[in-house]
Amino acid sequence: MALGAMPTRPALLIRLADTDGCFGWGEVWANFPPRANLHKADILEDVIAPRLRGFAFVEPREVCTFLREALTVYFIHIGQRRVFEHLLAGIDTALWDLCLRKAGKSFAEFMRFSAASAATYASSINASDLDSLIPHHARLGQTHFKLKIGFHEEGDRETIDRANALRPIGTHLMIDGNQSWRLRQAVELLRSLEDVAPLFAEEPLRADAPLGEWETLAKATGISLAGGENVYGIAAFLALADAGMRFLQPDVAKWGGVTGALDLGAALPAGVRLWPHFMGTAVGQMAALSVSAAIGEDSVCEMDVNANRLRTELCGDASDIVEGRVRLPAEPGLVVPPSAEQLAAFADAGRPSPNASSGHVERVGAHGARGRGPARRPRPPG
Repeated sequence: MALGAMPTRPALLIRLADTDGCFGWGEVWANFPPRANLHKADILEDVIAPRLRGFAFVEPREVCTFLREALTVYFIHIGQRRVFEHLLAGIDTALWDLCLRKAGKSFAEFMRFSAASAATYASSINASDLDSLIPHHARLGQTHFKLKIGFHEEGDRETIDRANALRPIGTHLMIDGNQSWRLRQAVELLRSLEDVAPLFAEEPLRADAPLGEWETLAKATGISLAGGENVYGIAAFLALADAGMRFLQPDVAKWGGVTGALDLGAALPAGVRLWPHFMGTAVGQMAALSVSAAIGEDSVCEMDVNANRLRTELCGDASDIVEGRVRLPAEPGLVVPPSAEQLAAFADAGRPSPNASSGHVERVGAHGARGRGPARRPRPPG
């Protein structure tokens, strides 16, 4: 990846249980650096879980509002406000899953939409895999293919041209620069690619680049700009939209959870789309897919093309792609719970994995957590 080699796929799952034993699963963003899940799991267990025990609530946003009021100063003190956002995002998703399960409703039933599936796009296609992955994912019915570029700029144009030749007629390429370029580089590169007409260019600038730079870039090229996996807060997203960004990409495991993404979707300006970012396990992937389904046919959800057993095995076949789409779970809840067998298989070496029915935070992947957050008789999220 752009930040360096990933020798492992760490992940952090959280399981919240209420006083009646109803439960919900969420995912906290933790895929980099290699042991990020361990640090965040310790904070969940030591700092956040004690605050949640016995807390009564009606809808998920009340819990995150309470935690912000109780703990923001703590996270300012330790210099980890963004880590706090990651933890809140995972908690919010787990609460949605818990509340829906408690109400006996699937996400589609609760949201009252009939199309209980979400469109997906093939993401993170590397130059060495173009010949195999683009045809394979086209056969799965996906019509959008995102390339990682910016690693070796001298070869980017060749990679894009090869991918353009491989994609079926009527499908689209997108490019992801992973915050690799300064403004002048980004202007020159995107102008040079306008003949290929990628659907969007993701993170061609640093996420914290001044809004004026985003506005200048948007005006300098006909290629739409995209970003959001490193953006925090609706105001920041809408400011980027005002500066010319046309595709907003919140990550349910990194900021806002399901609540934040749906709130952002309700606030979208005309001409701006919400395409969820995601790169993790099947738990967070299903939450991101649910957001896309709720937004509607104008939203397409990211799905990584690279081998990831945490996505393809942890929750069985829940994330299988058929005709370019993934079906949402039909049973009550937001996600399909991970199996106890898979949790044990992926648990952190040296740390015994609790049974999936016992109610804990779960460190999985190359490394594996424990902790509880009971609540009382929540109604479905409002």
